[in-house]
Amino acid sequence: MKQITFYLFGGACIFLVLGCEFSKKNTENTIAENTIAEYKAPIKHNYAPTVFSKDTTKLWIAEGSIEKDTVLILGDGGPKNQLDYEFNGKISMSYLPNFKNYYNVNLHQSTTYNKEVFNWKDEFNLEMAEKETANTSEIMYRAIKYFKDRGKYVVVAGHSYSAFVIPNYLANYPSLADKYIITGGRFKADSLQTVYQLKDINTNFQEDGKALRIPDENRPPNPNRSRKYFQIRTAKNLLKAAIGQHDYTQLLKDKEDLSNITFFYGNKDRNVGVPTSYELEFLKSKNVQVIEVSSGHYNIWKTMIDMIASGEVTL
Repeated sequence: MKQITFYLFGGACIFLVLGCEFSKKNTENTIAENTIAEYKAPIKHNYAPTVFSKDTTKLWIAEGSIEKDTVLILGDGGPKNQLDYEFNGKISMSYLPNFKNYYNVNLHQSTTYNKEVFNWKDEFNLEMAEKETANTSEIMYRAIKYFKDRGKYVVVAGHSYSAFVIPNYLANYPSLADKYIITGGRFKADSLQTVYQLKDINTNFQEDGKALRIPDENRPPNPNRSRKYFQIRTAKNLLKAAIGQHDYTQLLKDKEDLSNITFFYGNKDRNVGVPTSYELEFLKSKNVQVIEVSSGHYNIWKTMIDMIASGEVTL
């Protein structure tokens, strides 16, 4: 009897050991399978995805009377997480002599419409940036179409980042607006600047706006800057690279006439650089009104306002 009990006890122990070993191996296999499955799983959004409202008017913040015949669609620089108008209620275009005669539309970018873009987790890459720049051009298209469908005369004005959004829109959508005013932009961005943007390095140009200042890539990050600052900077640089990587002189070469564009550039623009003779010749060949301004990036608008006021540039 004792012998039988011994064998039963021994068998139970062996069973328990084997069971534990099996359980351990099964757990290890499950973890391995889950890891592989996670690795193979489709890439998910690292932020709340941009989803457009069915209400198109949510794509902008407006000022003035909707009864006005002319709609002025205004695009900010950036990319930003808050519109200038949303921040302080005042924009440079408000200095236009007939500003109150227009229905003024402060147009969202994808990053001001969906502020979660700058709250990305783990990674923000070029593919995501391309998607969001496409969303920004889609916003511009929807806004223009909304007002043209209602019989309005539509003027689109874009500075800096939005000065790239306009040619991006023109390259991907029908040109529905009556007039475009571009300030502080390029139709063929400096390729070296784009390379540095892809590396998440900010750059600017020499005082003449022609040669890019080569940054020190080994310079350590500023310890006084917060993690949030670098998170936003990474997204901004990739968004600028995503929209600036395209040669719009090629994408728009089949457009026979772009005479409804007025293009202002500063001959001391250290932010995006001075357009090359190649760019300027392309624009002139498409009947674009090209105006050189003796200023840097941020003061071009002053000359623009003066020339509209004098009638040299018409809306």
